[in-house]
Amino acid sequence: MAESDPVREFLKEREIERTARIKAQDEVLASPAYQEQLKYLRGITLDVVQVLELCLTYSGRNEQSAKNSLVVRSTDDFGQSVLAALNLVRDGLINPIKRELRYVIESSVKNLYVDQHVEEGTPLSQLNDRLDFLEAKVGSSIDVLDELSLWAFHPSDAKQFKSEVYDAYRKACAYVHVSRHQIEERLERAEAGKSVGFETAADLRKLSRLMFRVYDMALTLYFHGYGLPMTGDVFIQVLDDLQSWKFHKGKYVSIVSAYFDYKDERNMRKYGDSRPWSPDTWPPKRL
Repeated sequence: MAESDPVREFLKEREIERTARIKAQDEVLASPAYQEQLKYLRGITLDVVQVLELCLTYSGRNEQSAKNSLVVRSTDDFGQSVLAALNLVRDGLINPIKRELRYVIESSVKNLYVDQHVEEGTPLSQLNDRLDFLEAKVGSSIDVLDELSLWAFHPSDAKQFKSEVYDAYRKACAYVHVSRHQIEERLERAEAGKSVGFETAADLRKLSRLMFRVYDMALTLYFHGYGLPMTGDVFIQVLDDLQSWKFHKGKYVSIVSAYFDYKDERNMRKYGDSRPWSPDTWPPKRL
C-alpha cells in the first residue's frame, strides 16, 4: 500500500475547507439582508449618475461657461468613479473602494477651487488657464477646501461641512498609502475569515453608509461649481418631482436643496401665503 503524500493530504483538507466556506458565502450573498444592501448601493449609484447626466445635459443652456468649467468638464470623471466603486463592491474589493472615494473627495474639492479662483471675475476664462492654475498652484493636499465659497450654506453650516470633508478625506487616505491602520485592519479581517469576497451584510451596510456620506458631500461641491442658478432649476423643475431620489435625505444635499425655498414655485407649494423667508437672513442656519 502506497504511503500517503502529506502535501497532497494538506492541500486536500484546505480545498475541502475552502469549498465549505464558498458554499456558506453563497448563502450569505443570496440572503435577503445582503441583497437589500446591494440593492441600496446600486440605487445610490444610479441616483448619482442620473443627476450627473441631467446636469451635463442641462449645462448646454450655458454652453460657453460649461465648456471652460473644470467642475462641469469633470462630470464624466465623477461618474466613472461612482460606477467603478459599485463594480468593486460586487467583487468584494473594499479597500480599493475607499481609495476611489478619496479621489472623489480630492477631485471635487480641487475642481471647485480652481473654478472659483482662476481669473477672479472672469467666469469664461479658458479651460487651459484653469488646468495651468491647477498644475502650478494646487498642491497634493485638500487644504484649499478652507478657501471654497459655499453660498448655499450659512457660514456655521459651511464650517461644519468642511470639517466633515476633512474627516472623510483623512480616513480615506489611510487606504491610499501603506499604513499601519490599513494593514492591521486587513489582517484582522483575514483572521476573522473575511478575506476578499467573504463580506457580510453588516460589512456592506457599513460601506454603504460611507459611500452615501462621500457622495452627499461630493454632490454638494459639484452643485456649487455647477452654479446655484442652474442647480435651482434642476431641483425645482426635476428633482422635486423625483421623491425617490435618495439624496433628498442627504445631510448636505438637502441643505443645498433647501436654499431654493425662496423660489416662488417651491415657496408657495411648501408654505402657501406665509412665505417664511427673508433675503436679509438667507441662507439660514440648518445644522
